[in-house]
Amino acid sequence: MLLIDKYAYTNSLTEINPKIKGSIGLIFLIISMAFKNIFCLISIITFMSSLIVFLAKIDLKSYLKLVKIPMYFLIMGVLINLINISFDSKGLIYSLNIMSLNIGISNKSIITSVHILFRAIACLTCIYFFILTTPFNQIIFLLKKLHISDTVIELSMLVYRFIFIFLEEVSDIRKSQQLRFGYINLKTSYNSIGILGNMLFKRMMKRYDEMCISLDIKLYDSKFHIVGDENV
Repeated sequence: MLLIDKYAYTNSLTEINPKIKGSIGLIFLIISMAFKNIFCLISIITFMSSLIVFLAKIDLKSYLKLVKIPMYFLIMGVLINLINISFDSKGLIYSLNIMSLNIGISNKSIITSVHILFRAIACLTCIYFFILTTPFNQIIFLLKKLHISDTVIELSMLVYRFIFIFLEEVSDIRKSQQLRFGYINLKTSYNSIGILGNMLFKRMMKRYDEMCISLDIKLYDSKFHIVGDENV
């Protein structure tokens, strides 16, 4: 089970109506995108993180690990936005001249980058609040209540299911390779990765065929009939 999925089913807010959790996350997400005040964004980050850690009782270290994953991409994006390239060095706090081009940073780029970073983190905490406190079955029921297309819901369910199948197959193949010293050095590691990719494709196709047979046996009619939840 994925760590996010584990917390979604075991947190203290699991039984709370997903409409309430979705509304809270959406309201603060809109505020995060609409307001540019950095103190407002910091307040949202603090508030949503407090709800996740203290109200939903999700382990702080695990939460920080989850936040850290997208932070690498956010920081790379901010660094790219921070750098200015121009023919004129006017307005640049620090610049490096390369072939008549001035590469450096300015006050404006610093302010913009800081706002982008905090806005992205604020939006991220709002999304994490929803996905870490709402089990997938509640999300499906909520999508049905919002009259989302059945096709979109069915695709979401299949993708969700195949994520776990994919991770399970990768784990099994990798463990088998490690027992045979498949990653003992760089050369064997490259060879093992190639074999893993080849076997993974074949086993995923086999699992797909098995799922199709299972659905046919159950008289699948292109629709997943989900029993409603009274709490949604």
